[in-house]
Amino acid sequence: MDTSFQGDEILLLITVGVLIMLLLAFALIGFFLLSQRKLNNARQKAHDLQLEHREQLLYSTLQTQENERRRIAKDLHDAVGSKLNVLNLNLHRLKKLAPETPEISETVGELFSVITTTIDTTRRISHDLLPPTLENFGLAEALAELCAQYRQSGALDIEFEAKENSAIQPDKTAELNLFRVAQELIANSVKHGPATQIYLYLWLMPAEIRMDYRDNGPGFDPAAAGYKPGLGMLNIESRLRMIGAEFQLDTAPDKGVRVQVKYIYPT
Repeated sequence: MDTSFQGDEILLLITVGVLIMLLLAFALIGFFLLSQRKLNNARQKAHDLQLEHREQLLYSTLQTQENERRRIAKDLHDAVGSKLNVLNLNLHRLKKLAPETPEISETVGELFSVITTTIDTTRRISHDLLPPTLENFGLAEALAELCAQYRQSGALDIEFEAKENSAIQPDKTAELNLFRVAQELIANSVKHGPATQIYLYLWLMPAEIRMDYRDNGPGFDPAAAGYKPGLGMLNIESRLRMIGAEFQLDTAPDKGVRVQVKYIYPT
């Protein structure tokens, strides 16, 4: 009787011991999983903060670039351009006062040619840095002018169409970044395509701006192994994210490139 009782007691003790060990094992496993989850969450948070920091740095860099472009364009127009015009006027006076000799006439003619070319180059660089059409007349006119400049080269056929509502309130920051996006898209089509036809459509509405860009270039496969977007595409994506615009890239080998952009005015 005592032996049987002791055997049951030992069995009970073993069972309790096994249960305790199982509970400890489950507790350890649960603690490990919880710790692993916290570690993964901490890593993800650090990664997100790192990406956010990089994004903020990129936004800051883009904004700094625009401020520097604006400053250089103003300096070129106000300082360099005005001094070149004064020099051009003084050269006209000198030509009237100088005696008429072949040597002087030839030298003055060369100087006129150099000054005129320099004035044109300065004006072109200033316009490229900060298009006055964009500042004074808005996005639609600036894009029309940009397309006309490429069209004049004769190597590229660009079709541009804009629909504009007279009730819109211009958003200068959004319009500037959308203009830069269009510039980059055209440059990419010419450089990496090379495309021969480009279609650019713009809708300016009271609450949003839509832009549809297409080319007939060779296209590419964004899902291909080893594909990495170039600096131009990264700048495009960053500019659009910076202003909170939605965009969709559609492309495939031999299918060209299409980019659709939608910007909604903040309320």
